[in-house]
Amino acid sequence: MDAIEKIVEQILEKGQAEVSEQKKVEIKRINQEYQEQEEALFLQESKLIEKNQELINKAFKQKQNRQQLDIKQATLNQKQGYLEQLFLESIERMNHWSEKEFQSFAEQIIIQLPVEGEAYLKLGEFSEGKLSEQWLVEHTNSKLTLLLDKEVMSNDGGFIISKEGIEYNFLFSSLVQEIKKMESFKIAELLFQ
Repeated sequence: MDAIEKIVEQILEKGQAEVSEQKKVEIKRINQEYQEQEEALFLQESKLIEKNQELINKAFKQKQNRQQLDIKQATLNQKQGYLEQLFLESIERMNHWSEKEFQSFAEQIIIQLPVEGEAYLKLGEFSEGKLSEQWLVEHTNSKLTLLLDKEVMSNDGGFIISKEGIEYNFLFSSLVQEIKKMESFKIAELLFQ
């Protein structure tokens, strides 16, 4: 019986050794699998964090660019407002020229005018009374005779000279509009350097 017990004991020991060895192999496999999964999850998490960081950086950059554009646009609008105010104030000042200042302006225009014969000068409402028939007679030459039109242009200063359907517009709003079209950029550069 001892021999049977010994054999049983050996079989049990061998079985326990195999179980123990199998257990070690299985624990090692499970640990390795766990380690691989942990590394995969860590890598996945790192990639996700990196991707989210890129998205956050991109969104931040877009927002920053948008804010810079908004600031530039607001600055540009403000500058445009200042320019517009400057042009409006120029017209307003011209509308309030004294009689002498207005006559000096008109004289400079008449001297350079490429018109001959008889022409009509129509005043703007804000320039009414600053030129007379007598003044026109004194400041025209033998090639040009200007007659004062009794009708006036409402809500404007300056004048229009017309001959046979052709008009030479020297209304202040029109002159400033021309300057605005041609010189706005240069004026803005001077003002906002």
